[in-house]
Amino acid sequence: MKMNREQESCYIVSQMNTRPPSSLVLFIGLLVMSISSCRERTPEHTAYDYGTQSDSARYYFIKGWEEILDNGRWTESEAAFRKAMEFDPDWPTGKSLVGRITRNLEERQRLLSELQAIKDQVAEDERLLLDIFMPSMQAMNNRDQGIRSSAQAGRDRRARAEINFRKFVHRHPEESYILAEYIETLHANHGAQTALDSLNALASDAQHVLGFFMSYKASLELETGNTEAAKELLNILRYALPDSSYTSPLMLEAQIYMAQDSLLQAGKLINKVVKMDPNHLIALGMKNRVDQLLKEQEGR
Repeated sequence: MKMNREQESCYIVSQMNTRPPSSLVLFIGLLVMSISSCRERTPEHTAYDYGTQSDSARYYFIKGWEEILDNGRWTESEAAFRKAMEFDPDWPTGKSLVGRITRNLEERQRLLSELQAIKDQVAEDERLLLDIFMPSMQAMNNRDQGIRSSAQAGRDRRARAEINFRKFVHRHPEESYILAEYIETLHANHGAQTALDSLNALASDAQHVLGFFMSYKASLELETGNTEAAKELLNILRYALPDSSYTSPLMLEAQIYMAQDSLLQAGKLINKVVKMDPNHLIALGMKNRVDQLLKEQEGR
């Protein structure tokens, strides 16, 4: 069957699931055209309203997810989630996302208390998400108060998240950022290979060219020992996210250096990310880890 240019471009994206590692010298150029073509046809986030009737609130809510997961900009993400709440201050799911990203314990405690008072009033699909996000907020509150959560409590929380996310994404497969959280949960619960297989099976062509799915797939490839595939995906990610304020390519490159025991190079990149976005919690955690490993090397 002969394909037109648009069909051919999106077919190339679909082959990201199965294409064996290669130099990608020509493939990247074709894929860049694919990204533009498929993104133009990506549907708006209208299939599920997340429990708000405000289009503006929902727009900034999705923007918040895009900033943190695709672009790696935590400060911009928090600003977007807070902007969403300006349009619908009583929106439960919106409150939960502010609660998950804020670093203010008192604010998070207040938001959690408000959510606990109204959680039984929300629709089923919104409740699926709240039953994941609220325990996450409680765990963060415990951490900030120096209260140790048991290992079993963490396992129970992740098991519930897997069940609820699975239900949600099968009802709303177009909701890319909830699918992203589901993949992360599968990774935590079952390991990199299961998460990688699930990402390849569940993500659509349009989702495969989002920043999160490219960078996270690369991280999973790296964890399963496929360093060359991770490097190829890094090259694609750089083309897809050319804005110098996006930290996702830098974070992925740092992970690759860490996997190759190039801690000094990884540290330089992570320090750059932290300087760009002091609220980037993952970068802060990686910085602490790299600093610790470097000290251990010096002590040998």
